[in-house]
Amino acid sequence: MYTMNDAEGLASPPNPPARAGRSPYNDELTKTLTNLDGSSKTSKGVYRSLYKRLMGLSGDKKLLDMSETNIIKLFDDESIPPKSQEALANVAAMIRNNNGASHSKINKFKDTTIKKRILAYKMEKNKALKDTLPDKKELDNYLKSLFVDKDYVGYIINFLLLNYGVRNKDLNCIITGDSDVIFKGHDTKHNYLYVTFRYVFYVRNDYKTYETYGRKVLKIERRPFQTACKALLDGNYDIPLLKLKNDEPISEDSVGKIVQRHTYNELGEGKYMKILVMAAKKDGNIKRIEELSKSRGTAIETILTEYDIDNQ
Repeated sequence: MYTMNDAEGLASPPNPPARAGRSPYNDELTKTLTNLDGSSKTSKGVYRSLYKRLMGLSGDKKLLDMSETNIIKLFDDESIPPKSQEALANVAAMIRNNNGASHSKINKFKDTTIKKRILAYKMEKNKALKDTLPDKKELDNYLKSLFVDKDYVGYIINFLLLNYGVRNKDLNCIITGDSDVIFKGHDTKHNYLYVTFRYVFYVRNDYKTYETYGRKVLKIERRPFQTACKALLDGNYDIPLLKLKNDEPISEDSVGKIVQRHTYNELGEGKYMKILVMAAKKDGNIKRIEELSKSRGTAIETILTEYDIDNQ
């Protein structure tokens, strides 16, 4: 059967059927993504990528056409890092769940075997980190050098990481002199550095645990921080803190890479957080860990589980 192309008035064949597995629009994936309408574009992109990897491991055989035991064999491989095994298991279970197929064996394997592997892997990495991570004083000195060198973007990034233990996403913010950002509340999904004559308000409306902790506003009265923000704003109405070389704003996917490039020895946000926790424990400063919990928007138990390198 042929259809008419209205633009050219020529007969054209219908689109050929998608090749099973390789197409991101495989029916079992399509149905799953349709059921996940509330998920972000970024999350769906991750699911597609992981599904494509599963199809590569299965030789393009659909997950609905395989037993759970055989699906588990796809990622039960020591050459695949434990966290990647977990991600593949999650997507496999999600696909089967959204298509009415059993997934209990996959979940059980993930919650037992893979969980143990992740813990062992983390312990091994933490042992190595303990001997290689710089102490907090080195990071503080690096922060000072950024200000002296007038690397104001790097200074602001490192200041917020070191003082508030924030995540990469939290640093994707707009510097502005517009006081309306304080009052917008739920009307915006942006993060701001609102610069006033005497201080800077750090306003977060877009961060990982927003649904749990809500909007966060921090008042920063440090003069060097205010100087850095004003220098970057330079009389403009607003500017993004993070941007590409062509001055275009960055995508959410690029934030982590840009932040990492600005950190000391490219350690990145996660290792900075581990250093902060290590320093607080060394000083016996439990209050500092409570402060980080509040400013980051993370339960204390999570901080100690994920960022305490002595936690075996």
